[in-house]
Amino acid sequence: MKKCIVVAVLLAAFIATPAFAKEGYYLGLYVPTCSITGDAGSGTSSESGWGLRLGNGFNRYFSFEGNYAKVKDLKNYAVDFKLNFPLTTLDSAQIMSLEPYALIGYDYSELGSSTTVKANGLQFGFGIELYLFKELSVNAGWTKSKITLDTTPKVDGDINTIDLGLIYHFI
Repeated sequence: MKKCIVVAVLLAAFIATPAFAKEGYYLGLYVPTCSITGDAGSGTSSESGWGLRLGNGFNRYFSFEGNYAKVKDLKNYAVDFKLNFPLTTLDSAQIMSLEPYALIGYDYSELGSSTTVKANGLQFGFGIELYLFKELSVNAGWTKSKITLDTTPKVDGDINTIDLGLIYHFI
């Protein structure tokens, strides 16, 4: 009987938590620093640029996000599924909430200034988001894209990105 009560309480908490979650659309700006490694990265160095992200939070735990980043000779487009892990909330308005996250998705990149080489592949990463206000958060993250260049012969590489950003949540 005690096990049934514990399971019922845990199930109710899991179902009720998203009702208090930050759901809806969000828009963010960020500063990425990218480096390309592997055969695709020969002769390149780390560069910084700017990026834009747009997403939709389905509940406190799951989001779907699209990203665009421009870094010197690299344009990067990504679509990610994001899993949030809410840790702390200091008050009922969820201000100063700390949320680590993990993401996985698809990356499409264009490399080069005069001639463009296309690349695509799997992207994964993690980061942390800190809510300053109910509508405003800052984040820091790391992603790795396993890409294959559309060249003959095919060339593999990785795009490693560290980013810092600001996100506005439409609540």
